[in-house]
Amino acid sequence: MSVYDYAFAGLGSLCAFLAYKTNPLKSSTEAPAEFTKFQRNYIFVFLVMMMSDWLQGPYVYALYQYYNYSKEDIGRLFIAGFGSSMVFGTMVGSFGDSIGRRKTCILFGFLYIASCITKHFSNYYILMLGRLLGGVATSLLFSVFEAWMVSEHFSRGFEPSLLGGTFSLAYFGNSIVAIIAGLVGGFAADNFGLVAPFDCSAVMLVIGTFVVSTTWNENYGDASKPFMEQLQKGFNVVISQKEVAIAGAAQSMFEGAMYTFVFMWTPALGQAAKDAGMGDIPHGYIFAIFMVSCMIGSCMFKYLSNNSADPKMLLTGVICVAALGLTPAAIGGMGFVAQFAGFCLFEGSVGFYWPLIGDIRSAVIPEDTRSTIMNFFRVPLNLIVVIVLYHIGDLTQVFVFRFCVCLLCMATYLATILHIPAKTKQADMEKFEASG
Repeated sequence: MSVYDYAFAGLGSLCAFLAYKTNPLKSSTEAPAEFTKFQRNYIFVFLVMMMSDWLQGPYVYALYQYYNYSKEDIGRLFIAGFGSSMVFGTMVGSFGDSIGRRKTCILFGFLYIASCITKHFSNYYILMLGRLLGGVATSLLFSVFEAWMVSEHFSRGFEPSLLGGTFSLAYFGNSIVAIIAGLVGGFAADNFGLVAPFDCSAVMLVIGTFVVSTTWNENYGDASKPFMEQLQKGFNVVISQKEVAIAGAAQSMFEGAMYTFVFMWTPALGQAAKDAGMGDIPHGYIFAIFMVSCMIGSCMFKYLSNNSADPKMLLTGVICVAALGLTPAAIGGMGFVAQFAGFCLFEGSVGFYWPLIGDIRSAVIPEDTRSTIMNFFRVPLNLIVVIVLYHIGDLTQVFVFRFCVCLLCMATYLATILHIPAKTKQADMEKFEASG
């Protein structure tokens, strides 16, 4: 057996044990049938939309190479995508608070479908348009859907304690969906060409958008304010409410390190394996191992949240663990096994982080500007990624991972000073009455 087999067997067994003990499909609080129906509907849509995103990820760079574009041209396309998410995504995301979150989720579907269609053309400017559309869509995917769910959760009078279970189940399922998307995308690419995964993604987007348009209610932030006033109001909240600003900064630093890791793990492990005389790394197998690690993290969050652990302490702890996971790569020269184990630990922390930060955002972000502020949070993280990508050719791997560890250390400090308001049903209903 190889190191990958041992890792998959060990982590898979741990994941199965934790899933059995925590049962991600079961809420820690007795849930009414109406809530169960609502939760399943949201998670179905969330996973369908996330699968559309996972289907595209591994083949974007490969498709650009297939179209014979240089590394520099491809780099500009990626920078354009993150830049679009940073600038245009922030503006479009605030539409959710003013024109309606359901409408904005539908807009996401159309934008991402259009981005998929552009992949059928080899023209550079059409591909650039696709990256711009995809950048905006990505911002909506990671903000407006959650904003709709949190708003709908409280407006229907569900218990706040049920919210963490929804986040945990959604991100546990997301890891499973990522593995399935890898298998489906690989089959499509091998048999029908590199554009085929994008066509599969478009099909998932059509399904998800149809379900949103036919089953979701509309909800708003502050619909009385015009677009620019909504942006200004969201910005004023960020700079005037300390807990919002700190949560946003900690999120940006953690996710900035995470997205940088996405670009760096392949060359880092590839070089470490080469130095150890292990040959080429099995990218798909390693990706599956990472997703199992994420599922372990989601199960750990479910277990600790069921036991009423302090979210502030959880956030501080998980960011510390993430920094520890990247330490072997940041030090350099520690060998393949140490680096691979560290990356698995980092992915486990990511699986823990996603449901945790969603739960924290639901407590600290005001309802009437939820979509706007969540997109503001994405501005610095996109800026971090753009800067790293722009200079990636001039930086060593060790330096980039040291930069990531520094980001995580700063995020850890911010987590220690973050005040997270206690969530109660009465307090949340008062928020909705105030925003309505």
